[in-house]
Amino acid sequence: MNKFKALILGTDHNSYAVARSYMEAFDDKAVVVGSAVLLPFYHSKIADVYTRKSFSMDDEIFVDFLNEVANKYPDTSFVFFAPTEAYIDILIRNIDKLNFDYRCPYPEKEMSEKLILKSNFHEFLEKIKVPYPKTQIINRDKIESLTLDGELFMKADQYEDFVLIDFAQKQKGYRVSGKDEAKKLLKIIFQAGYKGNMLVQTYINGEAGFEYSINGYRAHDGKISMVLARNIVSDKREMWVGNHIVQVDSKDQRFYALAKKIVNELDYHGLFNFDFKLDEKTGQIYTLEMNIRQGRTFYYAILGGVNLIEIAIKDMILKESVEKRGENKFRLMTLTENCLKNHVKKSLLDEFLEEKRVKNSANPIIYDKDRSLTRNFRIKESINKLEKEIFGN
Repeated sequence: MNKFKALILGTDHNSYAVARSYMEAFDDKAVVVGSAVLLPFYHSKIADVYTRKSFSMDDEIFVDFLNEVANKYPDTSFVFFAPTEAYIDILIRNIDKLNFDYRCPYPEKEMSEKLILKSNFHEFLEKIKVPYPKTQIINRDKIESLTLDGELFMKADQYEDFVLIDFAQKQKGYRVSGKDEAKKLLKIIFQAGYKGNMLVQTYINGEAGFEYSINGYRAHDGKISMVLARNIVSDKREMWVGNHIVQVDSKDQRFYALAKKIVNELDYHGLFNFDFKLDEKTGQIYTLEMNIRQGRTFYYAILGGVNLIEIAIKDMILKESVEKRGENKFRLMTLTENCLKNHVKKSLLDEFLEEKRVKNSANPIIYDKDRSLTRNFRIKESINKLEKEIFGN
């Protein structure tokens, strides 16, 4: 087997889940490079962590520091893993300047630029006749052109630019009662300095239990490995709206078929993540979003029986491809069971407490091979704080 390492960008929860997945597959430490050590890697023993200020924002620092770190591991092939589109963007933009051997399980520049914008993805779905919420793209000069009405959902097309703006009404997404309320909010958002497009969509009926997520990998020869999860508790905080707190297994083959159709039609290779929603009233499945990376909570794939990080590395380094689907019952949680069982919708409580799921549960940053009194205390303290912020208890 060739000498290789996972080279992970950033130190957030997603990055830690990659490092954990790599350790579980190969019993080896990943190399992690970021701007600072965030909570998931606090006193961690499962990765070699290197940090430099402004690493994620300055192209020159990004290139120089990656080259410096990689050169500490001679005769090694690296496989990149990135937790966000911002990291993928800076990586793709500078990848030709790196002076070491690497592989990248994400699309090349042309496809990355096309799919990072949600509006481009919707145009593609329209072309291949895959249902998605009816959408209007609104910029600062076209607010009055909004015709969609009724219950709507709005979000920024250029999210990485949107998060840099500070204003009182700032949220990751906005659920509004009609076009008049939408127009008022759009004016506030653009006046605050946002220069990109906003997506205004019809709201798809359904709360907890009607959103689904797929994480997967399409190999060099077109084989696709995927795991499907049903989202039964989501974050309601302004800048975290829709982030998944509890996900459980699902066997609904319709979602797999949709994901397979999309990545095959795109001829997409690499890691991917889809968000879907099942309309509570009509039963129609809508494709909400595609991320050109593993999702923030992709670790549920391992609980489902599919290690996507292992599959990606073996495909890219050894050209060994597989096609797998999640078979195990599982429950992924980012908070404690004692807290969550009081906030799971009553109709979903049996699913949450189902015995096989309880036995196969995990919070990705709580790892038996990465424990110490100091680390355990900090993680417990952070989770308790989150529970109070999200649920007020």
